[in-house]
Amino acid sequence: MGLVTSRLRLLLQAKKDGVNFNSILTLGHQKININKKKLNYLKNEFKLNQEIVDDFDTDNRSFNNTFLKSILNVKNLSVMDYSDYQGANILHDLNYPIPETLEESFDVVIDGGTLEHIFNFPVAIENCMKMVRVGGSVFIFSMANNHCGHGFYQFSPELFFRIFDNNNGFETKSIALMRHPFPGAELSERQDCYKVIDPAILKRRNSLVSNSPLGIMVHAIKTKKIKIFRVYPFQSDYSNTWEEYNTSIKHNNFTGNSKLKLIFEKLPKQIKNNIIGLRQLWKFSLKRDKQAYRKLT
Repeated sequence: MGLVTSRLRLLLQAKKDGVNFNSILTLGHQKININKKKLNYLKNEFKLNQEIVDDFDTDNRSFNNTFLKSILNVKNLSVMDYSDYQGANILHDLNYPIPETLEESFDVVIDGGTLEHIFNFPVAIENCMKMVRVGGSVFIFSMANNHCGHGFYQFSPELFFRIFDNNNGFETKSIALMRHPFPGAELSERQDCYKVIDPAILKRRNSLVSNSPLGIMVHAIKTKKIKIFRVYPFQSDYSNTWEEYNTSIKHNNFTGNSKLKLIFEKLPKQIKNNIIGLRQLWKFSLKRDKQAYRKLT
């Protein structure tokens, strides 16, 4: 579990935008993985204290709560874990609901790579949502694609768009995908980030096939305290289908002028399937699907 450059930038940008990090909870201790060059970039971009930057050992990939507290102006930092083998001060199995005493206890909850390892994900994410105060933020840094076997799960952006919505007392502030060259995101500073557009706004799935591993970064804000998951989320294109028309047919069919469509329909089934499949591989791309994915600087 840890914070690489792109994740740190998201947290620092949130602080700059007014998010209160006074009291935070991290799921497990967070390792800080950043080289000196990138740290200096962040120092200049977010006006970090030079002494804090100088004191941080970028070669030591270990837990560094002092650094995290310093750059985010944290007054109270708590760590939750299943056991105390790494010195967490709150012990809890997130497969089970948290006690009421932990509800509305923190301004910010940060998951740096825990949720994908918890079998009972719906309960675990509900716990995170309950522990943050109204007006507070939940940050999730997890796996999205090409991490098969790393944990129990890899997560699609749509899952978090549907979880962090008004029905559950939240607003999705931002969701981004982070592309990195190696399975371990901490092994390289080459991290390309893309803002994800809500499929409910696109009125279609933002499907994606990638050659590189992808992480996901989520920032959600709690707007009110209500019962979470009183209505279970539906994937948006199915909701649109029930309400309007079958978007999946519209999305997958070959389109073009009438002559091409006529020729296409006369092709053998396997050839048609190959054409559709190749078209999907070409289209389901971070670079080519600019409606669904927008490159961040």
